[in-house]
Amino acid sequence: MIIMNNSIISSLQRMIDVNTPIIYIHDYDFVRIDELIRQVVANKKVFEWNPATGITNFHTKAMQGNGNMQSLESFLENKYNEDGETVKEKYLVLKEIQDYIDEPKIKTLLLLMSQRRLYDREYDTTIIIVSSVLRVPQEIEKYVSFLEIDYPDEEEINRLIDEHIEVNFYDKNKFKEEDREKLMPSLKGMTAFEIDRMLDMAMSSNGSLSAEDTEMILRQKKQMVKKSGLLELIDTPENLNSIGGMDALKKYLTNKAQVIKQIAEARRYGVAIPKGVFIVGMPGCGKSLCAKASAALFESPLLKLDMGSMMGKYVGESEANLRKAIRIAEAAAPCILWIDEIEKGFSGVGGDNDTMTRMFGYFLSWMQDKKSSVYVIATANNADALPPELKRKGRFDEIFCVNLPNEEERKAIFKVHLEKKERRACVKDSSIDYTALSKSTNGFNGADIESVVNEAIEKSFLEGAKGLQTQQIVDIAHKTVSISKSCQKQIENMKKAFADNSFKDATTGNITNNKL
Repeated sequence: MIIMNNSIISSLQRMIDVNTPIIYIHDYDFVRIDELIRQVVANKKVFEWNPATGITNFHTKAMQGNGNMQSLESFLENKYNEDGETVKEKYLVLKEIQDYIDEPKIKTLLLLMSQRRLYDREYDTTIIIVSSVLRVPQEIEKYVSFLEIDYPDEEEINRLIDEHIEVNFYDKNKFKEEDREKLMPSLKGMTAFEIDRMLDMAMSSNGSLSAEDTEMILRQKKQMVKKSGLLELIDTPENLNSIGGMDALKKYLTNKAQVIKQIAEARRYGVAIPKGVFIVGMPGCGKSLCAKASAALFESPLLKLDMGSMMGKYVGESEANLRKAIRIAEAAAPCILWIDEIEKGFSGVGGDNDTMTRMFGYFLSWMQDKKSSVYVIATANNADALPPELKRKGRFDEIFCVNLPNEEERKAIFKVHLEKKERRACVKDSSIDYTALSKSTNGFNGADIESVVNEAIEKSFLEGAKGLQTQQIVDIAHKTVSISKSCQKQIENMKKAFADNSFKDATTGNITNNKL
């Protein structure tokens, strides 16, 4: 028997108790959902319909009707028109009806049945839609409540691990506690079905279960997260040594990482759980690099959220996608949730875009009340486009501003790129004057400098030179059109926006608004 989380059982029971006409369960593990429904409705009448077998015995899964499959429309018509003794408490489980739910007659029947459920005391019929695809027509959205199926917690994951050890007759003494501790983070953020698959694969590959299976599980997990289309699990070799300059921001992130890595002790001491950091700044100056480097610093997985992928066609779909993405991140905690170019995602807030406004409201509420160790790193180019609600304290712990690198930072950036090549012929016997390089690249961002280094190495190779020379790099820098020249007007507007806002400077830690 599948054991369901008590909170999920209570949530479904509550929805039934308050006469919810339609309960929508967005999930694809029908075996677990059937068990959930059984545990809640017990011996009540349950009628199932699905596109494959039509009217189906919910308990035995046998097709009913002597092989003559009844249409969904006919099935709903019969259940709507029932009266007398036949309308006593019962449940209609409709599976995978997303391709039918937009049909006018289906929508109207669901609407009529919902209204009858609310206003006719004798009509005690609850509709439970179970679907792997979220699709709710606008006509019935007021009558639909969504049941969120939480991802397994540590207790349930441990139970699944123990079940696999027992079923596979694996010696429990060989499975050490440290194996369990190392496997746990990689198994978080997956459904019970997915965890079952991962453990099956681990056991079948070498007949055992240990910390060595973590790498294989993470590879598979990356594919699962990618297939969701909502989040991307990013593997990155970057660390803080990959970042030149931004000393104040790097120190700030280092402190937050220490708290996250000691979260239990920090909570007992009274330290507030870090929410996240907002990094606003010039394009190509290292905002994304900071997010990627933080994964190594925090020793946590990096999940990237693409706001564009949240948008759905149907009512409630976009909000549900955002909720699901956040649930995945919370289940995978401790982790880093990186939201790149967040200002583009919430550009419709405050206008006629009701969907975006609701999504923005949900995101703000989650950030305000967040108790999990999901550390959010949001990056943006345009400070003016940010809604004021996003910039106030209580959402993010701090907002940092990344300007074009100064002379010392440009030195550091050149060193980062050239030290990556330290064992290569291009710099093996070279003597580089970093001060000269920095002076020749005033107004360059990090991406400009990287481009100059790459072009200089290529030119040196093609000319057959023994190694890079400072003057070669300087000459290429003088011929390069930097971002401060190619986007002069936009850069000046950004600088003004930074000066008008009270952000912390990523280099010095000082407040950018000089009027304060």
